[in-house]
Amino acid sequence: MDFQELPKIQELPDYKAKRSEYDKYLDEPLLDYVWKIADKFFPDYDGEDFCTSRTPVIFANRYIVSKLTDEEKYARYLEIYPSATLDSAKEYYSSQTEIDTSFKDKFLKSKEVLNTIKAFNLDLDKFWYLLLFVNELVEDCCIDAPGHGQSEVEKVNEMAKKILESTEVISKRNGRKHYETNDEYTLSILKSSVKFFIKNYNEIIENSKNREELNARLKELGLDRTINDGVPIKFEEKVTLEKSDKTRLFTEFFQYFLKDIKADRELMGRHTTREDSTDRLLFISRLTYIVGLQDKDYYERHILKEGKYVANRKLSNLLSRYRNEPLPPKTGRIYRNS
Repeated sequence: MDFQELPKIQELPDYKAKRSEYDKYLDEPLLDYVWKIADKFFPDYDGEDFCTSRTPVIFANRYIVSKLTDEEKYARYLEIYPSATLDSAKEYYSSQTEIDTSFKDKFLKSKEVLNTIKAFNLDLDKFWYLLLFVNELVEDCCIDAPGHGQSEVEKVNEMAKKILESTEVISKRNGRKHYETNDEYTLSILKSSVKFFIKNYNEIIENSKNREELNARLKELGLDRTINDGVPIKFEEKVTLEKSDKTRLFTEFFQYFLKDIKADRELMGRHTTREDSTDRLLFISRLTYIVGLQDKDYYERHILKEGKYVANRKLSNLLSRYRNEPLPPKTGRIYRNS
């Protein structure tokens, strides 16, 4: 590949689909990678079971509209919604944010990243739309998103943290003492029980096949009233999270996407340099720099630390530092988890 001339990205076709017409994009090859993330993290619910996500249709429309003039946007809106008016079309787009494609050249000029994509035998066009989609999801979940009450699992995590730090436990209700202990053996049982509970809760949320199974298994834990981490959404409140939270969520999406993909360094070909890498975490780290989540240090294979060049573990260290903190809920303004 000649890196003097940037690769060309195939444009996503416009099927003029409403959100409910997700089937128009189901067989669109350019969205293959997008569907993998969407169906895993943002499935829809049809009243009985989890089903195909609608988020790729929202993404496709946002991407296509970003290429149009205002007049073209309004005309397209009126074609999709014949009963709408020009004023309603203008009002709709006045409340919409633009999809961010500003890092496209930065992505296409990143030789190490393109070589790693090649080593993973991934399609460059499909991966570009995945990168755009994941960046959109992270921004939507973390910037000016609906506020969230504390989930059941967060309450348990908070309790576990306090118990693990405690040398005494006192249980009270309505101001009356019911139980008190500082016995080391009893405390160890409490701590082990809480850890076991959290492990089981997370396994149920991750592996339940449908809502019926999810509720049945949660009921066994006394949590049948919870769903999707039991997070009450507060649309009247807005939250904006730090870049560390955005980076962790970004990493979660890409770690899931890459988990079963194996690399072949020979596919990199003659353009391979010592800076190229098939390390998944370094690859994700470099992507965080490309989209603007992190600084240039996250891109480099080696960084200067205390006068010596060492392997870049900035993303690994960030994940380790926040490993006990809950990830941001996957609910936003645009790509809402229904």
